[in-house]
Amino acid sequence: MESGDANNSVFKSPNCNHSEEYKFTTYTVVFSLVFIFGLLGNVGALYVFCKLSVKNRLSTIFLIHLAVSDLIFILTLPLRIAYYFSSLISLKELSPKSTTSHLNLACRFSTFLFYISMYCSIFFLTALSLCRYLVLAGRVRLQNSEACRWARLMCWGIWVFVVGGNILYIWITSGFSMRAEGCLEPAGKESWALLYHFNLVVLVTCFLLPLTVVLICYSLMIRHILKIQAGQRQRDVALICLVLMIFCFCFLPYHIQRTLHLHYMMYPGTCQLLTNLQKSVVVTLCFAVVNSCLDPILFLFVGHGFKAVMNKYIARVYLTCAVENTNLSAMSPAVVQLPLVTEPKTTDTDQGSPLELSLSQNSDITV
Repeated sequence: MESGDANNSVFKSPNCNHSEEYKFTTYTVVFSLVFIFGLLGNVGALYVFCKLSVKNRLSTIFLIHLAVSDLIFILTLPLRIAYYFSSLISLKELSPKSTTSHLNLACRFSTFLFYISMYCSIFFLTALSLCRYLVLAGRVRLQNSEACRWARLMCWGIWVFVVGGNILYIWITSGFSMRAEGCLEPAGKESWALLYHFNLVVLVTCFLLPLTVVLICYSLMIRHILKIQAGQRQRDVALICLVLMIFCFCFLPYHIQRTLHLHYMMYPGTCQLLTNLQKSVVVTLCFAVVNSCLDPILFLFVGHGFKAVMNKYIARVYLTCAVENTNLSAMSPAVVQLPLVTEPKTTDTDQGSPLELSLSQNSDITV
């Protein structure tokens, strides 16, 4: 269930009316931006990891799976955008028929993939943090073949656990005949109660436990970072700052708000409280979705050699454009010069240009 799409009857009562136009408008705009920037960032990261880097490296293994988990959700965003845009149009036209059943089904499908993507991201970030601590403590090496094999097994284990948990969620909600409408909008107090208790289990196993592991790893990493040279700290410090930012900015507000929202949907409070909770759902859900755009920043600062690969690629593109511009200039008609106009002579030293930039094709770039 996505509490951000909740539309319980308590909001429809005559004493507690509210407009949902802001929700559909916000989701349409934010999800569209996330689709554009998230798609470009994660596809570019996968291209670098799979084509231009050494893949037999612990951090690279986790970062590849993290990018794939983001893309799984990003590729379904057009379905959600269509659903919210259709709902917005129907709301403005005061149409009694909101959206088609096909859009409802598409939005539900995107919601399930959102949970798969989000919790896979949480576990992959946790595994990456644990990996960095073990490397920093000297327990394992980044390019140890045995450690890489265990890292791959761990990643596939995370996929099985998260996907299996979502399938179990579908079975539980269907087996107990949870009533829902639209894009997983629960109907009835029993449905809210079922989701509330299921949310508590997910909150502990899929968020609080990984967050605890991350905090323990980083507290231990800080002790080791203070003992090593300053030049070797930057990458691990960047990892700590970026991962904590993602957890605190994207995941923590969403899980706190979702738990409070489900609680007050079971035990309704004042109209103003419920209205504020409904609005805060929109904000926290957008924060959670933005995670797909923040992960490429993690790739840039944490991926070993990622900057070198990007700089090499940008330099190669610049060199290609410069060569094409030079060829076009050579093919253009000669400039007609007046007899009284003279041009300064060029010397051999003037020919030193970016065209002479040589790029090593065999450089060893690792991530």
